[in-house]
Amino acid sequence: MILTQKCGGRNSSFRFVNMHHLPGLGGWCIFIRVIFNLKYMIMYLFVFFIGFISNIITQQEVDSVGFRVASYNIRYAAEEDEVSGNGWELRKKPLAQLVLTHQFDIIGTQEGNKQQLQELKDLLPGYSYVGYPYGGNGDLHNCATFYKDSLFEVLDEGVFWYSETPDVPSIGWDATDRRVCNWVEFREKQSGIVFYFFNSHFYWRYNIAREKSGAVLVNKIKKIVMDAPVISVGDYNSVDSTRQIATILQILNDARLTTEVEPKGPLGTSFPGGVFKGEPSNRIDYIFHSSHFRVCDYMVFDDTYADGRYPSDHLPVSSWVVIKRYKNE
Repeated sequence: MILTQKCGGRNSSFRFVNMHHLPGLGGWCIFIRVIFNLKYMIMYLFVFFIGFISNIITQQEVDSVGFRVASYNIRYAAEEDEVSGNGWELRKKPLAQLVLTHQFDIIGTQEGNKQQLQELKDLLPGYSYVGYPYGGNGDLHNCATFYKDSLFEVLDEGVFWYSETPDVPSIGWDATDRRVCNWVEFREKQSGIVFYFFNSHFYWRYNIAREKSGAVLVNKIKKIVMDAPVISVGDYNSVDSTRQIATILQILNDARLTTEVEPKGPLGTSFPGGVFKGEPSNRIDYIFHSSHFRVCDYMVFDDTYADGRYPSDHLPVSSWVVIKRYKNE
């Protein structure tokens, strides 16, 4: 049966007609029905294909994300620096400009005092920070992690001390002041991917405190992070041949060694305390990462201002990292 319509406007009526009573039309009707069904089949396939491609693109957008991490010892505001012409008032704007120029998304800083951190935040629109005091005379320094508000959300944070009793404020082994690691659990807003960022400053003068600190960091990462992605940055006051760096490399990777392109910038990252010109010496500032990350580059930035002065007595180290969603998310 086929449905036919009488022409005649609003009062038109429908009636069923038996195809067998219309000689010669049966084959045509079958042909029309096949074409009609084929058209809809093609439409369905097209919609499915577009949806499939869109799903792939969406998965690529949310299953991995890249951002620039950095470590930067910004040097505390020392009185002797005022005398030498390297006071914080002179350094702070070039230092902030370096961060903005190279578009750091997360920066683990060391040594800055409370006033320095607030002034740096004022010079870095769109950034917030999480920090904790340590060191010096009266815990005046801070391990502070700056991050872009538009990219990251803080889910949790904490601190531990580099000592025999890392869960309470304490001075460790042969050190003469407190040293800490401030850690932050971040959520990357676009993808929803969660990762951890550890920011440390190891003791500098005596060996036992530095060597023991490596094991404390590793044990804390294992306990806090479990198998989640982690970046660990800081001023470790240790060259790469030391036992404490070897201990860290048991669970994390050195970004300078895993970068997918040739490292750029000087090898060394530090100067003697209060020196802001010349050639950097030892590499003691690091970016370590778990295997969840790809490291696309590794750079040590040696930007200067005025007559060739660096904004700090350390150079910042930075990497563009790409993180993929991990199985527990």
